[in-house]
Amino acid sequence: MTQWEDRDARRTDAQASYLDVMTTPGPGPQYVYYDAGVVGFVFGEMWSRPGLTRKERRWVTLSCVGAADATVPIESHVYAAMKSGDCTLEEMDEFTLHFATQMGWPKGQAVNMAVITQGARVAQEAGEPARSPDVLLWAEPTTPDARRARGTAAYEDVMRAAAPDARTAFRGLGYLDYLFGEIWTRPRLTRKERRIVSICCAAAIGADRETEAHLIAARDSGDLTYEEVQEVVLHFAVYLGWLLGSKLDDLVVSVWEDAD
Repeated sequence: MTQWEDRDARRTDAQASYLDVMTTPGPGPQYVYYDAGVVGFVFGEMWSRPGLTRKERRWVTLSCVGAADATVPIESHVYAAMKSGDCTLEEMDEFTLHFATQMGWPKGQAVNMAVITQGARVAQEAGEPARSPDVLLWAEPTTPDARRARGTAAYEDVMRAAAPDARTAFRGLGYLDYLFGEIWTRPRLTRKERRIVSICCAAAIGADRETEAHLIAARDSGDLTYEEVQEVVLHFAVYLGWLLGSKLDDLVVSVWEDAD
């Protein structure tokens, strides 16, 4: 037995899901892209699946549309994340910082501009003045040795593996000291949320070694179950395509099979 009696019932459910997620009415079936694609499958079937919270699906989506430099989806999903109450302005600000470390400051700037403009839009619609986020300031400066020790400890906690040899400027200052010691340790996003963002960003550019390392760490730390990571893959595929989704799915299956 199918879930819906007919196309109209299925479309009605899909439109209700679109409105719930995006906080605005969805487009009609004038184009197959909307009928069988965006409204039909993406919102009618994928967004409503269990396995991830809606907030976690927001992070997958924002990582993917940001990686794709998709201006209109970036703006609409940033707006929906805040308008729905799923994500606060402060959480969006923190996401932008983590996303920028994964995909670079230029892509991060595009997301940050959307947070500024869409945050102002949400505030205006609520009859409130636009505001800047309550910023959590950068870590206090410390000695190089203490900074390296902090980064090494953070890496080993997050990645569940020995820290890499910091023989280059990138592996030392960029990777251990800054990314792990001063970004991964910040509050406002959970480690699971940062993990989801990192997996999606790494997979978006085909960084297989980094993707696999995060999948192994997610598995070993318990940050993501096999059921949850399958949902990450399906959601990722919707926003960055079945070709990259297939590649990520193969890595997920391999990592979890290795644990058996």
